[in-house]
Amino acid sequence: MVSAAAQSSIVGRRPILMALPVHRVEWSVHASGVADISVIADALSWLIGDEKLLEIEKTQSFHGSSMYILRADADKKSTARQAFPRIGVQLMEKLSSSLAERIDDENWLHLRLDLDELVCGRVVLAGTRDKAECVKGRVKLEIYPNDKTEDVASRLLAEASEIAERKGFPESATTDVNNE
Repeated sequence: MVSAAAQSSIVGRRPILMALPVHRVEWSVHASGVADISVIADALSWLIGDEKLLEIEKTQSFHGSSMYILRADADKKSTARQAFPRIGVQLMEKLSSSLAERIDDENWLHLRLDLDELVCGRVVLAGTRDKAECVKGRVKLEIYPNDKTEDVASRLLAEASEIAERKGFPESATTDVNNE
């Protein structure tokens, strides 16, 4: 039985959310050798939440021209749980309407963001037929036996939306990641 004092302290409080059901978050961009890599790197650093998680590789394309592969990986649960809500409430609402087609057999949630919009500070899903460069995203869902994948993904989006709303995400991707 809960005492009256304990009940009064509970009333009016928000329910405590469980940890987001996510193992890792990955973002990647394939950019041409003439792209402004520092601008793309800043946008990806903002998206992942920590510039230390960003890796830039200079390589050659199949045809021999220079290109860059930028990767931002939050490969620990704690960093993934902080990174995912950064995409914002509006994007999560759009994702929730197409969850079934975005989850693969290995429990990865796939999404693509419009790179041009991201470097301008806006997080926007890339259209399926868009020819523009995009940011490829993968989110590894935390699934346990007897869990339904879509239910877990829905819970992830709902809880991450609440976090994003509380923290005011997405803030502009053009601001400094470390607020310096």
